[in-house]
Amino acid sequence: MAQRPAPPTADDVDGSALEALARAIDLQQRGRLDDAEREYASLLSRNARDPTVLINAGVLALARGDVDASIARTSAATALVPANAIAHANLGYALIHAHRYDAALAALDRAVALKPDFAQAHNNRGIALLRLKRRTQAREAFARALDLLPAYVEAALNLGELENQDGRAAAARDAFQRIASRDADHVLANVGLAFADALEGRLNESIASLRLSADRHPGNVAAWQTLAAVSNWAGLHEEAERAYRNVLSIDDAHRDARFGVASTLLSRGRYAEGFAAFERSRESFLPGAAWVRALPAWTGERLDGTLVLHGEQGLGDVIQFARFVAQLRERVERIVVWLDDYWKPLAPLLATLQGIDEIIVDGRRPQPSARARASILSLPAIAGAKPESLWDGPYLAAAPDRIASWRSRVDASARLRVGLAWSVHARDDFGLVTRHKSVPIAALAPLVDVASVAFHSIQPGAAGDTASLAASADAIIPTGSMIADFGDTAALIANLDLVITPDTAVAHVAGALGKPVWLLERFHGCWRWRLAEKTSPWYPTLRIFRQRRFDAWTDVVAAVRDELAAAARSL
Repeated sequence: MAQRPAPPTADDVDGSALEALARAIDLQQRGRLDDAEREYASLLSRNARDPTVLINAGVLALARGDVDASIARTSAATALVPANAIAHANLGYALIHAHRYDAALAALDRAVALKPDFAQAHNNRGIALLRLKRRTQAREAFARALDLLPAYVEAALNLGELENQDGRAAAARDAFQRIASRDADHVLANVGLAFADALEGRLNESIASLRLSADRHPGNVAAWQTLAAVSNWAGLHEEAERAYRNVLSIDDAHRDARFGVASTLLSRGRYAEGFAAFERSRESFLPGAAWVRALPAWTGERLDGTLVLHGEQGLGDVIQFARFVAQLRERVERIVVWLDDYWKPLAPLLATLQGIDEIIVDGRRPQPSARARASILSLPAIAGAKPESLWDGPYLAAAPDRIASWRSRVDASARLRVGLAWSVHARDDFGLVTRHKSVPIAALAPLVDVASVAFHSIQPGAAGDTASLAASADAIIPTGSMIADFGDTAALIANLDLVITPDTAVAHVAGALGKPVWLLERFHGCWRWRLAEKTSPWYPTLRIFRQRRFDAWTDVVAAVRDELAAAARSL
């Protein structure tokens, strides 16, 4: 996110200090930050309560990377001049850098209350709101900054990036065009416009534009990263890999580029290299509990003691990679799975996994004490996963008592009992993934009209609302509202004949149970479904119905409807 503090000011400084302050500001503007710091330190040693010196010295401290000193100086200034909007705005800006987003927002709220037309404060307020996952309010703050200052480049970039992340291509284009209309070669604006094109399915045009931006600005990370991502969408995995590696030549720690390299390799079945790259992309991840973090990472060696496995990333990822536990069990004495927060609903399902001795969801430590830890997402690399040897039969199950409990909720009179899911939950900062992977429920209307089929929702929560199907809504039995965890998901699926779903955790549950599952897959699908057109070595019972056109579900649903009608007739 583009951001900057309010500019230095020389207001209200004691006359004897004006020359020294002017000298400090000049040194700062010429990039001689250490010399400027000495001037400010000298000024503050003579008068530590001069608010203007404190404000400017706070800006300098942040430029030198001393966030604590910046906060101390700007905080002192706000106490001395509580009606000074610049002091509060700069304090908020420094607090953003300290990741203290609630405090930052409070300071920036005060700044805009004191000076409602303060465009920079509105922009940085938007950044704080975004860090707090208040995306709608962040969008409003960036838009307000642009209303006040239409040529404000940072605000336009921030708004455009947010709109692209949320999959709102038209709104993103409006924001980036504000910059491009004044500066036709502005690399970030052009990259943003090209990505907006990609979001609307114009992949060829997007790639051509991104290639041009990368050629003109070979040191720009955003140009190469976006070219790589869109090339990957288009199935140009070799070009995507080269672009991702160009990013890494500029910034070796770029996490998205590291994962991008892994995805391009895995998409082509190069699993040894791909999972090694996948491991490098996740080096910064650590589990939430301090006692788990303190354990040494396990890399597959013989372990005479307890290994703690923990969740990471998506629920479907954990289900998919849990298959390797049984294969690795002989290398360790005991395996405990520790699941906190987001991953707790997986506990009843993973409890059926062969090789697990205990599952912990309440924060307690295993007894006897653990000797090492590993993410479940590291298991493919440790096991040496290969595309030709991924499946060794169903590896998860539903508890018998739960199966019996769910049997009474399933329509036993129909020829075919089908579970339906349609909505994907992705990270807030990638709403575009949610939109592209999810199937709008209204698009399923032709499907749920198939005769002799009983449809059961496997879509929990608010996303399970079928109201937009209108009259067809009654065709779906609302069993999704009764699902409490993945133990229930598995038990419901065990009572069904078939599951139809986009790329959700539901697909992984059905596949791991060995149940027939039809996957509604987007055009620019995930690496795990790229190895074959209609099948997957990860789940032999899974069949892929893939988009032929970007973001177009009509043909997919029509093909599924025809197959489902034929299956119902055959029964």
